[in-house]
Formats: sequence, structure tokens, C-alpha cells
Amino acid sequence: MSWFSQKKKREPSEMIRIWNTKSASNGLMSKQAFLEYRAKLISTPHTEEQGELIHCLIKIEIGAGDKRSRELLEQEAGDLIFFSLNPGPHRRITHSRIDEVDEKRLHQLGPATDFNRVGSTEIYFYSS
Repeated sequence: MSWFSQKKKREPSEMIRIWNTKSASNGLMSKQAFLEYRAKLISTPHTEEQGELIHCLIKIEIGAGDKRSRELLEQEAGDLIFFSLNPGPHRRITHSRIDEVDEKRLHQLGPATDFNRVGSTEIYFYSS
């Protein structure tokens, strides 16, 4: 008699186990990182002085225990801006600068001219 035939036949509910993860409201606080982004969007055949200024504030959710470095947060914010703007093949982003700010800066800037949400990240666009 083989090992397989000796095993007790299992019911389907015993064979598949589903593990429920705890929800985000497990008592651990989450916080946000605020990053201010400035850059210039230019068309490829034009000079850099003729570009469109980009100014936005990015609010990224950071879960409790999240140990992302500042550099990684800045890279993620830059990628999200690039994704949101989708400059296309004939435009490029130049003179980009990103700074960590606090939530007060969001209120200082006033109402955004445009808003975009990518996942749990909020991007507030301002006219410069």
C-alpha cells in the first residue's frame, strides 16, 4: 500500500486554506509623507526656456512600520508624477526638484487647480 493510499481522503474545504490578513484598521496608525515637486515640461524641439512649469504636492500614505528611505519616497513620487503627466515621446521633464514638506504646506498653497489619485497617493497640481 502506497503512502498516498494510506492518507485519509480530505474534504475540499480542508485542502484549501484561506488566510485573512488584518485590515488596515488594526490599531496601528498610518501617517503621510508630503513632497513638493517642481519641474519644467518642454517639447523636444523647443529650448528649455519655453517649457511649461509643473508644481505639485504629493501626499503619500506610509503604513506603520514602513521603513522606506527618503530617497525611495522621492523616487516613488517622481515616478507617480511622470505616470500622471504622461509626457509622451515628444516632451520631456527637466529641472525637476523635490523637497520634503509638512502638511502645513498643503494648506499654504491653497486650492489645487487639478487633482489626481494614484492608488492611495494624492497629487495636487498648482498653476505656477
